Amino acid sequence: MGILELIYPNKCKLCSCELLNGERILCSDCFESEDVYLYESFNINFVDEVDAPLVYKDFVRKAIHEYKFNGRKIYADWFANFVLKCALSKIDKWNVDFITYVPMSSLSIFKRGYNQAELVAKIIGKDMNLPVLKTLKKRAFVKRQSLITDNEKRMKNVERAFIPFNVQDIAYKRILIIDDVITTGATISMCAKTLKESGASAVFAVGMTKTPIKRQKI
Repeated sequence: MGILELIYPNKCKLCSCELLNGERILCSDCFESEDVYLYESFNINFVDEVDAPLVYKDFVRKAIHEYKFNGRKIYADWFANFVLKCALSKIDKWNVDFITYVPMSSLSIFKRGYNQAELVAKIIGKDMNLPVLKTLKKRAFVKRQSLITDNEKRMKNVERAFIPFNVQDIAYKRILIIDDVITTGATISMCAKTLKESGASAVFAVGMTKTPIKRQKI
C-alpha cells in the first residue's frame, strides 16, 4: 500500500464504494449528489472581490469540522484543490502580488497545532507560484466567531482583532487572503480593513466554504 492510500483511503466517505483514480474523499457520484458548489456571488465590506467554491453544509461542513478540530490535516489538500480552481479563475483579473491568510491567536495555534487557512494558502501558493506571507496577527482573548450567532455582535467581536505583522510587506500590494468558513464576512472584512489601513492597494478573498446565502422574502 502506497503513502497516498494511507492518507486517502480508497473508499468514498459517504457510500463506501471504491474510489477511482484521481478521486479523493468522495466519489464523483456522491460529490455531485451533495450539491456542494457555491454558485451565488456575494460581497464583503473592504474586500474588492470575494468568492468561495463550496457551500458550508452537509458533508462539507463535517469535513471542515474534522479538518479544524479533529486533526485531519490531510483534508488541507482536498480543500486546497477547490480553492485553487476558484482563485485561478480570477487571478488574471486580480493580479495579486502574494497570498496571505486569516490568522489565529497564539493560544489557538498551540492547542490545534496548525492554522487551517495557512495550510491551504501554502498549497495553492506553491501551485500558483506566488509567495505566501504572514501579514496579520490576531490579538489575544478574541472570542471565537463560531460561538457568536448575532451578526452585529460578530462584527463588534473582530472590530479590533487584527494588527499588521509587517507593514513593509503590505504597502501598495494587491493581496489575496484565504479563510476557511465565510459566514457574515465580519472576519474577512476586518482583515481587509486592517490591510488597507496598512497601505494595501487591493484585497481579494477566497474562502474554502461559504454558509448558505439566505434569500430575502419578497
